[in-house]
Amino acid sequence: MASFDVAFGWIMQFEDPQSSCAVTPDAPPAGCSPPCYAISGINSGAWPDAFNQIQALPQDQRLQAVHDFYQANFWNTWYDQLSNDHLAKRVFDFAVNGGSGAAVKCLQRGINALGGNVAVDGGWGPNTVTAANSFDQGAMIQAYVDQRCAYYQSIVANNPQDAKYLNGWLTRART
Repeated sequence: MASFDVAFGWIMQFEDPQSSCAVTPDAPPAGCSPPCYAISGINSGAWPDAFNQIQALPQDQRLQAVHDFYQANFWNTWYDQLSNDHLAKRVFDFAVNGGSGAAVKCLQRGINALGGNVAVDGGWGPNTVTAANSFDQGAMIQAYVDQRCAYYQSIVANNPQDAKYLNGWLTRART
């Protein structure tokens, strides 16, 4: 069974490498007006209530609140059922960075690229988990990374103005 704490440590290297939980300027998500700020990747425009609650805490209590936020809002009980922490942390990281549906679709595409046969619908279920666990995990991780990179490249192909993010996205996906 995969560990949330392993996955949380993984995403924090991207969201807040120093685990400082400081308020930093951040880009506004679609539909939000600037300015926006973030605490460990938790954007004030996307998650205003959570952001405000964490910001109101004393500094020494913020990391636990950030941990709890990611566990409640992004960790899916299906992740627990993945047999490999290295795969689970990557799927979780992409759920944080690109959304749960995109993360699962890339997993499903990776399964199918290895010869599996699951629906690419973005929905977790026993077929997706069983298939992901059935493959050599090194091959499954590489197939997942490949699908995640292809996802980011398709974003830029459809929205050239997002090319400025591509190197960062690919680095995160390949780490």
